[in-house]
Amino acid sequence: MVRFTLKQCAYFIAVSEHGGISQAARFLNISQPSVAQALDKLETLTGLTLFDRHHARGLDLTTQGRSFLAHVRQLDEHAHRVAREASMLQSGSRGEIRLGCFHTIAQFHLARLIDEFTTREPGIRISPSELSMDLLNEAVGDGVLDMAITYETAPGLDLLEVETLADITPHIILAEDHALAGRDELHLGDLADVPFVMFDGPGSRPYFESILAECGLSPDIAYSSTAIESVRSAVGNGFGFSLLALRPLHNQTYDGRNVVTIPIADDVAGIRIVLARRPGRHQDPAAHRFMQHCRTYFSTIGASSR
Repeated sequence: MVRFTLKQCAYFIAVSEHGGISQAARFLNISQPSVAQALDKLETLTGLTLFDRHHARGLDLTTQGRSFLAHVRQLDEHAHRVAREASMLQSGSRGEIRLGCFHTIAQFHLARLIDEFTTREPGIRISPSELSMDLLNEAVGDGVLDMAITYETAPGLDLLEVETLADITPHIILAEDHALAGRDELHLGDLADVPFVMFDGPGSRPYFESILAECGLSPDIAYSSTAIESVRSAVGNGFGFSLLALRPLHNQTYDGRNVVTIPIADDVAGIRIVLARRPGRHQDPAAHRFMQHCRTYFSTIGASSR
């Protein structure tokens, strides 16, 4: 275990640079005995003879002293860097945030959310993880993640501190050449005879089935997929209509087909995107600012979905 102190090392550097204890004491604005005692203690703790003492000429570094001085300077420089880092961490201008995100939401928003924040806050690193809902909440609860962006339907949220970021209204998607594709809005009853393409992601199927049931629909499921782009492709190829909560910025599917997005005229239940974190966990300034960024970002997303 290292028993000498940074202060003793600083006094040693000052004596070596100024050529004597009295000169170092004047430079440091402390008493000569304080410098002398620190120097003696440093030599005792290290077992080194750092200076040759000359009554007439003062102090000269020994061979051991010169070698040790090089290491002490590195230690002093590192200590100053650590102090600067600590100051930046305290102010929130430096740090790391371990962010989890439900993978469906991540496809639409995670990269842009992080890019907009780190462009403004380059000293803060966001380390993202895309996980399923249950793993996200477990990781937040265990302290593996600092916070997570997920849906309100995620299991285990009752054990976490949760705030709503956006209330998303689902929408209808149809093939561009469908007979109803030109409508400004549609009642789900207008699609009673059209087959349904099911997005069967975690927690999604019960949500969409409940919306259809509320509107008196139990359509034939012509296609089902756990991937949003597969759902959009099936719709674009004429398999039927679908409901989605999140929407891409473009209408073209991966296979080159086109779909249209149409608002639902019925009063249907939305779904909330939430920010979850462990109750009582310390939130440093960097995390606090990122949380505010999430609120601002998703407030515009929620508004645009309605």
